[in-house]
Amino acid sequence: MSTQKRLVAEADIDRLRQLLSGTKTSVLSPSDTGYDISIDRWSRAAIKQAGVAVVPTSAEEIAITVKYATEQNIDLAVKGGGHSTAGASSTHGGLLVDLGHMRDVKVDEDMNLLYVQGGALWSDVDEAAWKYGLATVGGTVADTGVGGLTLGGGYGVLSGTRGLVIDNVVGATVVTSDGEIRYASKGDNPDLFWALLGAGQNFGVTMEFVLKAYPQQEVYMGTCVFPPTPDNITKLVEILNDLYAIPEAGQHTKTGGRLNSLLAIGRPPEAGGQTVFIYIFAYDGTEVEAKKLLQPIFDLGPLVNTSHVGPYPEVNKQVPIVPGFRSSQKGAAFVMPIRETFVTNVLGKFNVFMDAQPDAAASMMAWELFDPTVVVASEEGCFANRGYHLNSLIMPLWKEAKNDGECRQFARDISLEFKKELEAHSERVSDGIEGGASIKGKKGAVMLYGNYDQYDEISKDIFGDHYARLQKIKAKYDPSNMFNKLFPIQPASSKGARI
Repeated sequence: MSTQKRLVAEADIDRLRQLLSGTKTSVLSPSDTGYDISIDRWSRAAIKQAGVAVVPTSAEEIAITVKYATEQNIDLAVKGGGHSTAGASSTHGGLLVDLGHMRDVKVDEDMNLLYVQGGALWSDVDEAAWKYGLATVGGTVADTGVGGLTLGGGYGVLSGTRGLVIDNVVGATVVTSDGEIRYASKGDNPDLFWALLGAGQNFGVTMEFVLKAYPQQEVYMGTCVFPPTPDNITKLVEILNDLYAIPEAGQHTKTGGRLNSLLAIGRPPEAGGQTVFIYIFAYDGTEVEAKKLLQPIFDLGPLVNTSHVGPYPEVNKQVPIVPGFRSSQKGAAFVMPIRETFVTNVLGKFNVFMDAQPDAAASMMAWELFDPTVVVASEEGCFANRGYHLNSLIMPLWKEAKNDGECRQFARDISLEFKKELEAHSERVSDGIEGGASIKGKKGAVMLYGNYDQYDEISKDIFGDHYARLQKIKAKYDPSNMFNKLFPIQPASSKGARI
């Protein structure tokens, strides 16, 4: 079968309607009501005009759709939460499977398990689990889709004590390219299960996840805002370095894994166009414990301090991300300690860009801080980014398509500054165009998080030394490479492809 996928024709829409007649599935052509909702995305820059959108309600309906697309060699994309800024959940003229009607979350209170459909958002999971006093590792942004975050690894507020999302997946129901419905776990299709945990977007439509849940108390959380004065930079860097320094490999930081933080640079509307530091935190423990750790932050006299105790679902609503923009979520990596000179350098470049591009006034960038000890210790799945480094996010947000190139170049430029900083810390970096491909950390970590945009890096960079094994599993479950939208893995038998 040709690796080149074709676009949807009118006859395909008619045939899909015949195949799915009698089911609850909606088959939407571009002229149908509901089509625009299916192709809508969190980032307006990721919207593509699908040839047809199929909105299923069951695994069987997904199976019929996927089998047809495979047999007809039609370009295929899968939308869960629609949060991918890389356009990985979209297709130009192909067949879109929109899981937006599959958002149920069932809670097994006795076994502390969550059964989560593939179209669910993390807000759905948080709210359902909290009714039973439970929580699981989930995204730090509530409207992120469960599927995309999980299949790419998944860092969350509870990662310091519970690991990645994939470390808490018990099983998953997947529709593979041949239209078969398969359950994957350590005991069932274990090769597929291993591949799903870090490269899952390559292997099928995951229509349900089974996640571990844990008893959860209220959380001490909040946001502090500071002017970016030299004194504040010095003190913030000192405090964060102290909180998140690893004593030695295998030992927890001073936070004990319970304090998740984000240090962001932005110009929120409330700041009247001025650049500020935004420190967002969540402490999974008592208020007394939290205040003891955070008192040095509070002593700096923040302009805003919203610290409070609240229900866990509020935690993943703290990051101020607004839909309706064109966006890129460019990833980069850093290691502790953070250097004051680096923060000052990046702050300066951020201000130059923001002053020159008023269309991007909502943009931000951030250092994501947590204790990676538990994540490093786990061996689950094919995720290749376990290490004592941390992730950063460079996120330009803009309105006009004419500014796409300039805004993405800003993200690329800042990412390159992070690469230079890694080199200053004597981390071995790649000879590639940008990013950190082939970096080796304490566990051979690639220092590239595949759920963030990586403009130039390729699949081998993301999956590291797991890539060859993934190719063999890909050949077994998706030999014609139907699932090829985000860091596609070429099946072992494929020749001549850029991987």
